Amino acid sequence: MTLPTDIFFQKPEDFENDPKRFLNDFIFQLQSMYEQIAQNVNGTIRNYADVDSSEWIPTLAGTSSAGSFTYVNQYGWVLRQGIMTDVFFDVSWTASTATGNLYLELPYIVTKSAGKPFVGPIQSSTLNYGAGFTALNCTAIPSTYHLEIWKSGTTVATSRLAVPSVGQILGHCRYIGVSDE
Repeated sequence: MTLPTDIFFQKPEDFENDPKRFLNDFIFQLQSMYEQIAQNVNGTIRNYADVDSSEWIPTLAGTSSAGSFTYVNQYGWVLRQGIMTDVFFDVSWTASTATGNLYLELPYIVTKSAGKPFVGPIQSSTLNYGAGFTALNCTAIPSTYHLEIWKSGTTVATSRLAVPSVGQILGHCRYIGVSDE
């Protein structure tokens, strides 16, 4: 949800000598505006433990074939303030039929961008990056729900991580979403 850029209040003369009705309507409009501002400033949180329909469980997939994963755990939190979106995740698995490169499904679409400016750190366990690779990062891919996992090192070109059969990734990424989603 985004904040309104224009707010229009009705004029007292629109209520034809009914000041009480005008005052009630004015108070209602102010309360609604305050609720929108508070919700955007405070943000909304989704996590796996919510009991309503706003639940977010981070899931993994492969770029060639989404496949399936045998999860040990899938913990996820999302803080959304306006269109600013922070995702925090801890996912581990013991088997996978996915193929291609590894990505995590995001709860909100990433805004359109000419580049890939939304990058975050990843801590991993039991993953083999390959020779020369020493670190993992995540990249929110513009105009998608994909948070791709990338590997890097000092002597090798950065590249996407092929789907490992087992592993654990813990991380955070902040990205800009789209309004009215």
